[in-house]
Amino acid sequence: MKLALFGGSFDPPHAGHVGVVTKALEILPIDRLIVVPAARNPFKPTVRASGAVRYGWLTRIFASYEKVEISDFEISQNRSVYTIETVRHYAPMCDELYLIIGADNLEALERWHCFDELDAAVRWVVATRGETPVPDRMIALNVDVPISSTDFRTRFSPLGLESDIENDIITYYKELNEFKN
Repeated sequence: MKLALFGGSFDPPHAGHVGVVTKALEILPIDRLIVVPAARNPFKPTVRASGAVRYGWLTRIFASYEKVEISDFEISQNRSVYTIETVRHYAPMCDELYLIIGADNLEALERWHCFDELDAAVRWVVATRGETPVPDRMIALNVDVPISSTDFRTRFSPLGLESDIENDIITYYKELNEFKN
């Protein structure tokens, strides 16, 4: 079996994430794509939406995608989980493992926890973002949707999702902001 892992905060999920999954399913020779929302990203101090809420949104967004599974592996740990831990969890279940990351991670990639082990265990897949070049040894996913979770959280810019899910996400974050003020 060939698996692809796509992890992240998904705080909130948006059309860029959907574009990455869609493109990966189109070009990668995989049997399953597993979306892995983080409880807490080791590189980010906090998340706004709880793991359970983000998991629910992702489940709704990808419900019609036959080869996509949403994993609670990292959320259930209730702590920051290094990518290598997730790879170690899924590697025994497959013959080949692809790891999808955004191009914005390339600069710091070699500083990731247990990078050498991680590098040996996966085939890297990089979702394009801006003008960041993708190294030749990695598979490029040419998806450059100009949407960011950070932009949404600061300006409530559109997420590019189905209206019912997008409305639920907007309501959730607006209520968080009202509570915070």
